[in-house]
Amino acid sequence: MKTIAIVCQKGGAGKTFTTTNLAVAAKLHGLAVAVLDTDPQATSCFWSATRTPAGQPPDISVQPVFPALLDSRLKALELAGCDLAIIDTPPTSKDTASEAIRLADFSLIPMKPAAWDFRSALETMQQCRAQNKPFAILMNLCPPRESQEFTKAIAQLATTNTEVAPVTCHLLTDHVRAAAAGQTAQEYAPTGKAAEEVGQLFKYVLQQIGLATSRRTGKTAA
Repeated sequence: MKTIAIVCQKGGAGKTFTTTNLAVAAKLHGLAVAVLDTDPQATSCFWSATRTPAGQPPDISVQPVFPALLDSRLKALELAGCDLAIIDTPPTSKDTASEAIRLADFSLIPMKPAAWDFRSALETMQQCRAQNKPFAILMNLCPPRESQEFTKAIAQLATTNTEVAPVTCHLLTDHVRAAAAGQTAQEYAPTGKAAEEVGQLFKYVLQQIGLATSRRTGKTAA
C-alpha cells in the first residue's frame, strides 16, 4: 500500500478538494482507496455522506481518524488490501501535519497563488525537509486565466529549489457543480477541462509513489 498526505498550514488551500479528487481518480482507475480525515471539521467525511445514497455503503472509504491513531489505521488498511491511502489534514495543527508527512510516501502541498499562501507553504515545506520526506507543491484553485499573482508565486517557488507539480488545478465550473452532489469533475463531466487536470495530477502522483493502476477494479477499501 502507498500513502500520500495532503498538507498545508493554511485554510482554504484546497486540501479536501485535492483529497477527494485524487480518491475518485484512484477508484476510477481500479484501485482500492481509502481517505483518512484528520481534520476536526471532517469535510471529507461530509463529502462522503453527501455522495452516498441512504442505506447504501460508501463507494470510497472515508474515515475520521485521531492523529495518534494514524499509524495503526494505516497498518489496518494495508492488511485489508488497500492500494492507496490519502490523508486529509487540518490547516492549523503542525503536529498532525508532521505525523501525516512522516507516515506518507509522498506529500502534496496545495497552494493558491497568493502571498499568505506562499508563506504557509514554506512552513509545510520545512516540515517535509526536516523529516527528509519527498513532496511537491500543487498550484491549486487558481483562476482560469493566468494572473500576475500566479506568475509571482511561481517565481517565488523557483527561489526555494522546490518541485512544483507539472499540473495546475484551476477553479473551474465543473468542480463547483460536481461538489453539490458529492461528486468530482471526473464523475460530473469526464471529458471536461477540470477532469483532464485531475487526471494529469493523479498520473503525476502515481509516478511519484510508484503505484500501478487497475489492480482491484471495483473494490472498496475496508
